[in-house]
Amino acid sequence: MKKIINIILLFITFILPPVVRADMFMRAELSGMPVITPSNITANINLTYPQIGISRLWASALEPFITNNENPNIKIPVNKLFLICDGESYQLSNTGMQLFYIDPLGDIDFTRTAQKNITLRLENIGELPAGTYSVPLKFVNRTSIVQEYECDFLFTFIIEEKQTLSSFSGDPYIVLSEEEVFNKQISVKNKNDIRLDLTSNTGWNLWLDTSGITNIEGEYSFLIKSYTGNISSYEQNLTQILPNKRYLLARGTSTLEGFESGNTIPTSLTIEYSFKNNSDRFIKEGIQQYPLTYIMERE
Repeated sequence: MKKIINIILLFITFILPPVVRADMFMRAELSGMPVITPSNITANINLTYPQIGISRLWASALEPFITNNENPNIKIPVNKLFLICDGESYQLSNTGMQLFYIDPLGDIDFTRTAQKNITLRLENIGELPAGTYSVPLKFVNRTSIVQEYECDFLFTFIIEEKQTLSSFSGDPYIVLSEEEVFNKQISVKNKNDIRLDLTSNTGWNLWLDTSGITNIEGEYSFLIKSYTGNISSYEQNLTQILPNKRYLLARGTSTLEGFESGNTIPTSLTIEYSFKNNSDRFIKEGIQQYPLTYIMERE
């Protein structure tokens, strides 16, 4: 009778559908911090799984996009995410499971576990807007004894804020002639317009800082002549510059569009500086230059 019961139990084992278990026997853990470059993002994962019979390891994404949590409108298709195992690359999707490893070394010891080191790599991307990105993944171990074990893993990485500001036109170059030093009606403009090139992966403010100036003879002013790219507002008036002040020149949004390589929107600001004598005092002719500092920061 005992023999018959054993046969029945064995028969039931093979005809029942797989039993899915999500417990401590299978888990995925990040090993170190993700490595972020302008073209890809990689993260090493340590996968622990039950080594029972022949283990077949599968993976899938649970959502179609990798989403910026601060701005959900920024989405990267999940098919740019690849799993690297033993030198082979497997493209992940949210429409089906991807088999990436077969382990034939298990037995019927239900307490035995194994570990597998894999890499997640997000490929073919450009500079990304700042924020925390994430996508939920699922790992499954389908064993040869009709058992399934699974675990969820949230693939997350952080793109830090980044702004750059450059100018190739030098400082404002204004030359006051002998005839202009007493003429209050003449505004002498710079001989070289100042162009500032801006990049930012988040909303930004651009400031003109005059804390390095202690005194200005006459009237020193700036006027924003033109701009390109992602500038949402700017100072539109001719503005007199005073010592130890901060002037908001412009503000804008991220100069990155999308996630592909070469996704930078060229953004620049052209500034004209001018000088005139606003007093009856004699102002020495020659070059009129003052220390100016430009500061770009997150809005």
